[in-house]
Amino acid sequence: MMLNKIALLSTLLLFIFGANVFAHSHLEESAPKNGEIVTQSLKDITLTFETALEPTSSFTLIDGNHTAIPLSSVSITGNQLIANVEDALTNGAYTIHWKIIGEDGHPLEGDIPFTMNLPENTSPPEQTGSELSTTDATTAETTADADTETVLKDQAIEVNEASLDEPGIMNYVLPAIIGLIIVLGFGSYWLIFRRKQV
Repeated sequence: MMLNKIALLSTLLLFIFGANVFAHSHLEESAPKNGEIVTQSLKDITLTFETALEPTSSFTLIDGNHTAIPLSSVSITGNQLIANVEDALTNGAYTIHWKIIGEDGHPLEGDIPFTMNLPENTSPPEQTGSELSTTDATTAETTADADTETVLKDQAIEVNEASLDEPGIMNYVLPAIIGLIIVLGFGSYWLIFRRKQV
């Protein structure tokens, strides 16, 4: 009789913990997107998650030198985190680091790398030099722009690869508990079956 109760309890715990494992809130969409090369001025940042967020959820914006960029009007609207970028972002690599608590109560965090690549505002060259000099200057400028874009793309790829979410301790503890419960459940059923045979 006792073994029957243990088996029933093990089954109930399996369903409870199993539901918690699959109830985590994950990032559904972001603006800017993961690894995106932004070619226009960035005014605000929006992160959309799979479920509603707790009030303590937030995110920060960090540049390539690991310096925090000021954000204003950070707000939570249902399943979205929204903030305005105070200052105009210069060209380079950036990372959005978010920390949230979803409806399931589990804290989660992650990174969204992106790159700013705004076109340079250059004035037309003066016509005082020779035609050859003007052509050389245009060619050099085009080459420099191409090199800059290549470097920015490489930085975005490196940041993207380096910022893959590291698995947290909860990702290991919960499966271990569920595995233990399953083992106990099967062990209980085996003991009951063996006792009936005896």
